[in-house]
Amino acid sequence: MAEQPQVVERGSSPRPAESDQSTPRQPRPGTSRIIDQFTDALGDEKAFAIAALLVCAGVVIGVVTERVGEVASIAALVTFVMVFAVQHTSSRESRALNVKLDELIRVTNARNDLIGVEDESHDQLADRGEDLLEERDAGGGKQAT
Repeated sequence: MAEQPQVVERGSSPRPAESDQSTPRQPRPGTSRIIDQFTDALGDEKAFAIAALLVCAGVVIGVVTERVGEVASIAALVTFVMVFAVQHTSSRESRALNVKLDELIRVTNARNDLIGVEDESHDQLADRGEDLLEERDAGGGKQAT
């Protein structure tokens, strides 16, 4: 079970992060690393060019051999698998970014009630955004230097 983040009152100094003590990280599952390598490789410009050529070749071959249906089915299946691969990578990176942002909020004088805000509904997030804009407009926010 994940440990809850420490709430630091404004103006007080936070306790040093427990992760500062060189605790070894747990390796990600092999399938996760393989999916990430797969999506990284397919995100390359060369892979895009190859995919474009394969699509063109598939259309030509499908038209010439009158098997456009089979080519379309294969393309649909590949697309279906790729949606899940891209979503996996995107989800992992998003979660990692949220953890990093939560840590920055925790160790600064930022509002600690924003830690974990990504779990709120869209309506709750919209309300928070409006509240923050109102605070800024009322002069309650930090000024950019």
